[in-house]
Amino acid sequence: MKKVLFWILAIFITLGASVYQRMTGPTNPKYEVVNIAGEEYKFKLPRSGAETDCEVVLNGFGVNNGVDTVISVAYEATMYWRKYPGGGEYTAVQMVSGEKGYTAMLPVQPAAGKLEYYLELHTVRRTADNIVKSKTMVCYNEPLIIRFKSNVPAWALIPHILCMFISMLFGAYALLCALANMSQYKKYAMLSLCLLAVGGFIFGPIVQKFAFDVYWSGFPFGGDLTDNKTLIAGLVLLFAVITRKKEWSRWAVVIAMLVMFIVFSIPHSMRGSELNHETGKIESGK
Repeated sequence: MKKVLFWILAIFITLGASVYQRMTGPTNPKYEVVNIAGEEYKFKLPRSGAETDCEVVLNGFGVNNGVDTVISVAYEATMYWRKYPGGGEYTAVQMVSGEKGYTAMLPVQPAAGKLEYYLELHTVRRTADNIVKSKTMVCYNEPLIIRFKSNVPAWALIPHILCMFISMLFGAYALLCALANMSQYKKYAMLSLCLLAVGGFIFGPIVQKFAFDVYWSGFPFGGDLTDNKTLIAGLVLLFAVITRKKEWSRWAVVIAMLVMFIVFSIPHSMRGSELNHETGKIESGK
């Protein structure tokens, strides 16, 4: 019964850590709730692009819901973008009305290339009595940064994700077993290390090579937090496994697993690969 309970807890711990990492990463879509002329909109704005121009859609903005035929509303939206880093003048793109809302395209960039962008929205409401104009800036003070990457084949990406997830799952179970002084912690700490090695140090670099044309951008070559946190987790877990015959080995496993979950709670892709538009070289730790 205890084993079943521990597996359930391990699944919840792993899912919780995975969801948190997914929601807090700098390349995940940014959700902006905006009130425009008394109407609330929730925009899902992209921060990651692939090998084609990236579509930015303002869901609901400019869509005629036919709620009030007495009020006439005119919409206008402009997107401003420029290369990041480097600054320079913004390029203005007039957004066009579509079925889902106003839409514009961000131009595709080379692997690890970044753009920053913000939006300017206008509405004009006309009734028989008056005209109300409104102007709304979205992400003007803190422009959104979008990073582009090359496509990663499924044969590399899927094993990477599965190995990392199962490594965390086995690690969570090993942690619970170690806290309860159950001997299984040694076995699952070893399995967690093996899967971390395969997912993080074999398929991880392969995925990064496809996506950003670099195998490893962590220590000692760069400051990529994703690579560095994988390295830290691997080292502390390796220490716990090679000292498994010591009397205090279960506490080494406890510490190793806590460190692993702490470092993997760091948002994915922070301080990752970044194209220097001036030199044309990919850097990291930005």
